[in-house]
Amino acid sequence: MRLQERIWIAASGDSGFGLSHPVDCTVYLIDGGREAALIDAGCGLGTEELEENIEKTGHSLSDIKKIFLTHGHGDHAGGAWKLSQDCGAQVLALEETACYVTAGDRKALSIDAAVAAGVYEEGYPFHACPVTPLRDGQVIQVGDLEIKAVRTDGHCIGHCCYQTTIDQKTVLFSGDSVYYGGKISLQPIWDCDLAAYVKTCLRLAKIRPDVFLPAHGAISLGRGYLHTDKAAQAIRALGIPKNM
Repeated sequence: MRLQERIWIAASGDSGFGLSHPVDCTVYLIDGGREAALIDAGCGLGTEELEENIEKTGHSLSDIKKIFLTHGHGDHAGGAWKLSQDCGAQVLALEETACYVTAGDRKALSIDAAVAAGVYEEGYPFHACPVTPLRDGQVIQVGDLEIKAVRTDGHCIGHCCYQTTIDQKTVLFSGDSVYYGGKISLQPIWDCDLAAYVKTCLRLAKIRPDVFLPAHGAISLGRGYLHTDKAAQAIRALGIPKNM
């Protein structure tokens, strides 16, 4: 599903556009010219379909040189191991996420909690996958595009948004930090932190994205700042943004 000249949706489950496995987050493909990258990797239960969708964009799997994880929850990182093997791609994430996914630490990634809650079926597989750690503010080249890591704790520790510029427009891949309409995702898991979330919402509002691409729900190809602004406005009014 093509969004603009350099961005496609390669996967999206029932909380998005219904293009792949029902549990998948929305996975974005970025075309850097000489190479391409993915933002997130889906849940890992329908990776073959995700790979078919990549090829439908006109890209081959070997074009995918990097996979950027926003965080390590199953719907975002479960497909990282197989995708990285099939594409020959490097997987990258902030330090905490890199550590937990590399170790396959189901407890730290709240995967066991999600299984207990019925988000994933019993026996949901999560394969450990080597992940290269990123620093907040680090810029990674994908072809002729610069992808900046933006630390955005709150939904979980080690959550990262990714920022780039395409056709003079600021593009923000917001993961599970802030969604369309300024909503957020607070969950009763060990590393969900409201105080950190407040800082994240205020930080993202300063970016003023033109194109706003969260990991679930609707997206915005123009005036994306309306959604980050709405979350920040709720906080400035001593409130809490609506929970997804």
